[in-house]
Amino acid sequence: CDDSAIRREWRSRLVDHDGEHGDDGGIARWLRLTDGLGLDRDYVSSLHGLLPATRFAVDSYVRFVREKTLLEAIASSLTEMFSPQIISERVEGMLASYPFVTRETLAYFDARPPQAARDADFALNYCKTNARTPEQQQQVLAALEFKCSVLWAMCDALYHAYVAPNEI
Repeated sequence: CDDSAIRREWRSRLVDHDGEHGDDGGIARWLRLTDGLGLDRDYVSSLHGLLPATRFAVDSYVRFVREKTLLEAIASSLTEMFSPQIISERVEGMLASYPFVTRETLAYFDARPPQAARDADFALNYCKTNARTPEQQQQVLAALEFKCSVLWAMCDALYHAYVAPNEI
């Protein structure tokens, strides 16, 4: 991205993930979540247990945002528009369905809805402003569809590994 104003705007995502002090960002909260679920922190951090399809999906997404236009890269983040509602529903479902899950364990998700709403607002405004031609508008739709496919592939991998046929 050659536009310093956009880089400054998106810099907040780095802070969201890494935190200001190292222990207050999303990555640290994610590790506290996995700790609360009884997973070994070193194992989680090593990514040794990452499902191959998940690794492939993430690598595909990284390649997509690196190789496509800035408009398409930003448009692919429009999936964040759906995150606040989905996160709220899933947190309540986990708390109701799994006695070993606590609100403290799920604290990772507390910060995500406002962050996702902020990021989605930025992406939507950027796309509305910069997708002027029918071709650019189609690129926006294709980018969002691609990101949904990436997320779908990850969900399929998890389902296959942990539900049916339950073959991790």
